Amino acid sequence: MLPALRRARIIELLRRNGAAGLTEMSKALKVSVSTLRRDVDYLCDQGHIQRTHGGAVLNAGMRAGIELEREIASELDSGAKAAIGQRAASLIVPGQTVLIDSGTTTAAAARAARDRGIPFTAMTNDVSIATLLSESPLIQVQVTGGMIRPGTGTLLGADALQSVRRLRADLAFIGAHALSESEMSDTSIELAELKRSFLAASDRPVLLADSSKVFTRAFCSFGRLDALHLLITDSRVQRDHVDVLTANGVRVDIVPVGA
Repeated sequence: MLPALRRARIIELLRRNGAAGLTEMSKALKVSVSTLRRDVDYLCDQGHIQRTHGGAVLNAGMRAGIELEREIASELDSGAKAAIGQRAASLIVPGQTVLIDSGTTTAAAARAARDRGIPFTAMTNDVSIATLLSESPLIQVQVTGGMIRPGTGTLLGADALQSVRRLRADLAFIGAHALSESEMSDTSIELAELKRSFLAASDRPVLLADSSKVFTRAFCSFGRLDALHLLITDSRVQRDHVDVLTANGVRVDIVPVGA
């Protein structure tokens, strides 16, 4: 098992159980305690989890401004992201224009859209997503300008904002680090500013967010949920959270995933 996958599974386990001992996690992941300890130390150093006596606990404050490395984030809740991506891709009508935000769940939507084999025009602020979409001869791919955010394939800055603000797209797939009862948020002002422009530039903005992000908060708000056409999440979302969102006027599409 690759390190990024092991570290994603550690975070998933702690999300389910709240806390876990090293021996317990070692058995669950089928890796040695020494390997597990190195992964726990790494995640602690990055601020994602906290060590306890003989184990670890999820860092409750990690969502506010700390992001997982893309390699770990891609593996985290990968089944839910794939299912959300499939549902999102099914919304694309041949010939449409689609904005695709940077992120691992939006990347899953891009992958599913590529595999549908239909023609459409895409613009993205993610170099990796652009490369993935370019594998289809049917998809016209455009990339925003901007500077690449260190450690990611995300394009940000004034050029990226200008590229998006002059558009009017049929559909947008937007990611978020967190969503509360009424608003969406992310980990930096620059990310939030660009996501706000995605919302404004599309006739039907669709938020793609797995259930772990529902009713959490990150550093900077980028829009109200009532600005969305649709929220797509997975079936592990709490029923009472869905009821609150629905009562607040949010359309929620729930895709089935395993427990």
